[in-house]
Amino acid sequence: MSKSFLKASSGVAAVMLLSKALGFLRQSMVANVYGSNTATDVYFVSSEFTTNLAGAFTTALTTALVTVYISVALRQGKEAAGKLASRVLSLFLLGAGAAVVVLVLFAPQVGRLLAPAYGPEQLDMLAHYLRMFSAAFLFSAFQSIDAAVQNANDIYVPGKLYGVIFNPVAIFCMLLLGEKLGLSALVYAYYAANLIQVVLLRLRCRGLYRFVPSLGARQADVVQVWRLALPGLGSNVVIQFNGIVDKAICSYLGEGMASSYTYASTLEQFVTGTFTATISLVLLSRLVALAAGEDQQGMLRTLTQASTMMVLILAPVALITVLSAGDIVSLVYHRGAFTPENVQSTTLALLGFAVGFPIIALRELLIRVHFAYQQTKGPMVISIVAVVCNITLSVLLSIPFGVLGVTAATSLSAVLSVVLLARGVRKQLPGFRLFARPGRYGKCLAAMVVSGAAVLAVGWLGVASVLVRTVLKLAAGCGVYFVVIVGLHYPEVRAFLRTRRTRR
Repeated sequence: MSKSFLKASSGVAAVMLLSKALGFLRQSMVANVYGSNTATDVYFVSSEFTTNLAGAFTTALTTALVTVYISVALRQGKEAAGKLASRVLSLFLLGAGAAVVVLVLFAPQVGRLLAPAYGPEQLDMLAHYLRMFSAAFLFSAFQSIDAAVQNANDIYVPGKLYGVIFNPVAIFCMLLLGEKLGLSALVYAYYAANLIQVVLLRLRCRGLYRFVPSLGARQADVVQVWRLALPGLGSNVVIQFNGIVDKAICSYLGEGMASSYTYASTLEQFVTGTFTATISLVLLSRLVALAAGEDQQGMLRTLTQASTMMVLILAPVALITVLSAGDIVSLVYHRGAFTPENVQSTTLALLGFAVGFPIIALRELLIRVHFAYQQTKGPMVISIVAVVCNITLSVLLSIPFGVLGVTAATSLSAVLSVVLLARGVRKQLPGFRLFARPGRYGKCLAAMVVSGAAVLAVGWLGVASVLVRTVLKLAAGCGVYFVVIVGLHYPEVRAFLRTRRTRR
């Protein structure tokens, strides 16, 4: 990996790590103040539906716009690329406004679809929160386009500052208004944080492009953005639909199960959101440039290095998380209104998510390769197939295993996605093999076995303090794994260490 890639990745990773750490603190306070009950279920179902659906638009448009923006900038210059961004933002705002109107008018009907097991009182509360969070579509319009323009110009940090802004604001509002307003305090925090983020991104984009409302829907470059974005949007919406179904299934499993799902998802996002999103974000521009230059060898080398790095890092993280899940959940959430029963259900949910860490990372990487080659229909079809598989497994596994079955289904369906996506990549890169280096993965497996034994050994010591025990498990697992990997002369580790020494 080049110095520029490592520098960009390090900056984004640092910001996202801080964001996720603050997110931990926020969710810990939510669990402490509000617990895990029907009220929190309603709040999480409504907030995650609107923000995740808006995020589906954001991800699709950001990825598509980066791809076309770079192409236009190379052919016609930055000014033409800026006009393209302005037109796309205008269209996005128009669609976002329509989405807000629809959600406000039909919130009760949407609520029934999201939580069919709820009674009239819970459905009224859910409709209220859906209307409150409908502004997510407008916020996402500005944030996605401004972040995409900055990413295309190798500026990655500002677009990832939302968590650094929202989490402290949410904590402040909970402390100041939580007792008086209840969960509504978090809604006010959501509005304040998003307004701050929009203003910051707008200011950072002043030297890159000027927003002038102009629809221009029929212009060739705008059409190309939407042609690439719509299949990606379809994929993301299908994935969000899967999350909706999962929470609906959780609503049948008992009070607080949807909240346990969300609390575990927060822990899962600490890994996938920090590492996976960072690598995928920074790699996208490079993959687009390699695809545009028809540099198959460079693409193959970059893809192989990135996929190997993801497995090298996330496979042991998954194992350590599985072996320490109960302690991690207790450390982060077990206080105040969060009961031992909540700890148990959240731990089970985390186990199902954790086994899929490396698979989900590979899935996101392979999707970016498809986008780099402007092949977006394939990922959409694969997402539909995987979601059908996921929903089927969620229903079947939830019967004997409860919330564990629901989250495990997510990881199992991701395996199918990776297999199908890898086949699609091989059509563009015939030499690509996802696990082309069995010897290296064998060393990774050996290091994981020793690392897992170290974690179990710490557990057998019988340390009473959850904090001390968790820290010792994580330190022992990660430390032993790193020592064994370096001792086995893992090439990617040695290359990374050489690069770090060169930078100094």
